[in-house]
Amino acid sequence: MSARRRHRILAGAAGIALLCGVGLMPPAQLTDAAFTDSEHARATITALRLVPPQVTSFATCIRPPLTGGTFLQVVFQWPSATAPYTTMTASNVQWRVGTTVIVPTVTGPDGQGRYTATITTGLLSGLLGSLLGADVLIDLRSTYSGWTSPGFSRVTYNAPLVIGAPSCTFSNGT
Repeated sequence: MSARRRHRILAGAAGIALLCGVGLMPPAQLTDAAFTDSEHARATITALRLVPPQVTSFATCIRPPLTGGTFLQVVFQWPSATAPYTTMTASNVQWRVGTTVIVPTVTGPDGQGRYTATITTGLLSGLLGSLLGADVLIDLRSTYSGWTSPGFSRVTYNAPLVIGAPSCTFSNGT
């Protein structure tokens, strides 16, 4: 038997063995290749844009006393009687003079849902000159669950030089 014939026989036997092996293999198993998951979450997301507290009036607007004390009382309320404002209190108001956060004494709410914040010379030490006049801008923002309103309501206190009554004005943000 020649070498060539032996190679042919071996190649034939290998081919038959391969065909038998393929024929005896178990069928392919079905798989779930889709992007599905039996576990999933459902939630309702509610979007809210916080509106700042609304200033309604001033209970006090005087020149700061020489001995210190109260010179401004701001009356404010929440912009709406709907959630989340129904759960908010005076502690949900951030008061700022420039970049300085101040914490006035706040009382209320009264029967109409209004709060009164008392601003003293001690809160604005260094920012207020009682005899030389003063211009102070105070911004109020709403805070809720770690969020702060993008807009603000502004109180402007202006005391003229030496004599004359100060003026207090406000503009409410949206």
